[in-house]
Amino acid sequence: MTSSEQRFDILEQVKTHIDRIRPTLPSQLAITVGQFAFKSLMDRNHYGSDHTPSILHILHRKEIDPATVDVAANPDLFLVLETVFEPHYWFDLHSDLEGSRAFEENLESRVFDYHEEVVMAGSLSEGVTSGVLPTLSSRLIAEGKSTAFLAVFPSMEHSSDALFNAYSSMGLLLTDGTGPIILLDRTHLDEFVGVNRVGGLLSGGDVVSYLVELFLDKKGLIRDLMKLSSSFNVDLFTIFLASGASLEIYESFRNILDITLEQPMLDFDLSTASLVYVLVRAPLRLKEQLPKGYIELEVNSWLKERVGLDVAQICEPIYVDEFGDRIDVVVLVGGFDTKHLFETMSRRISQFDGLIVEHDLYDKDVWLKIRSRLGKNPEPEI
Repeated sequence: MTSSEQRFDILEQVKTHIDRIRPTLPSQLAITVGQFAFKSLMDRNHYGSDHTPSILHILHRKEIDPATVDVAANPDLFLVLETVFEPHYWFDLHSDLEGSRAFEENLESRVFDYHEEVVMAGSLSEGVTSGVLPTLSSRLIAEGKSTAFLAVFPSMEHSSDALFNAYSSMGLLLTDGTGPIILLDRTHLDEFVGVNRVGGLLSGGDVVSYLVELFLDKKGLIRDLMKLSSSFNVDLFTIFLASGASLEIYESFRNILDITLEQPMLDFDLSTASLVYVLVRAPLRLKEQLPKGYIELEVNSWLKERVGLDVAQICEPIYVDEFGDRIDVVVLVGGFDTKHLFETMSRRISQFDGLIVEHDLYDKDVWLKIRSRLGKNPEPEI
């Protein structure tokens, strides 16, 4: 071997070594807000070890069962809020957090510069979640984080209090500007029945955990989704999901796309959508069978033939080092008409208009902005 060949070989080895070096600081963070999301992700081992996303649980002190959760043993994993009573309505906590330096300092001690992408999850019917999310989201956006929020949304069968919390928090989030918000109807979520990547049952809160892990499986995905959301002026999304679908059983990728439509996560008019983002997680050994170009062609044909949509569409595959043939398909649909959704909620919570004015429950001007942002013209007397 000549000296020049030896130098080239050494340089190649050095380059290979550098390519294999992985950062020790996680660039991704999962945040659960409130009890529902905490229970969904509390026992997951996908977070907190080397090279895996970090996790942070934001809870009210009265939501914590000391018999099952030892906050003192893992203080960095918890941000615990203290008020005399556990908040029932969103404004109970939101008023305390507005401009709260203590809350900012607590965040700063747990959310660091190297956390570039953040996925938040929570049920907006909860007083804690609905109260915290607007302030939390604003702080993360101000710090330049790429964010997405998996919002478990109350169904119309839920109480007017739950709908009031969700409606108000959503209005604040959309008024202040945020990353993409992915709506999951609570009833549809509870009724979902699927399988995970090892063939076990997947339903209810486990779906939220499954989606959080899937979104964080590909670095840069939340950043790209946030850019798309901004470019297309689309804030709200929902999901069609096929989880752990065996390619051998379903015979083709097109058939797996079809089953995503069987259990929607929200009632809406699909024909009004303006953006579709399809995320496919598949074993690495299927990469040649399911390359990105093939996925894009199949999704494009499927949307036109099966759904009748011809809109902007993006497809991203994630290839994981697994032996099986199970595929996850997440169809994120955005830009759909939300008029019926928010009008129905508005009718259910109309009694709160008078309560906010008569009992001075919250800033009337802010309430007007919430109502206006979600499509209801302010009443003259408010």
